[in-house]
Amino acid sequence: MNSSPSSSEAGHREDVPLCRVSCESASVAVLLHPTGNGLRLLLVSERTGHRALLDATVLDALCALTPSAATALVRAAVQEEVRP
Repeated sequence: MNSSPSSSEAGHREDVPLCRVSCESASVAVLLHPTGNGLRLLLVSERTGHRALLDATVLDALCALTPSAATALVRAAVQEEVRP
């Protein structure tokens, strides 16, 4: 019996590109990222290189935001980034 991981198992340990989301002021690559605790979404800003890992709990919380709450959250993050 062969105990080495199959090619599909080995490939599962690598990030899988899903899509690219962009608009006039930003572009973000979205990848599926395996961790020891399950799959996460890896977001990579193509402008700054900043990265964020989001798990299902965070994604579920984002779904509950109203448009105005989401706007306030983004505005606060941008203001934090601009501070000297």
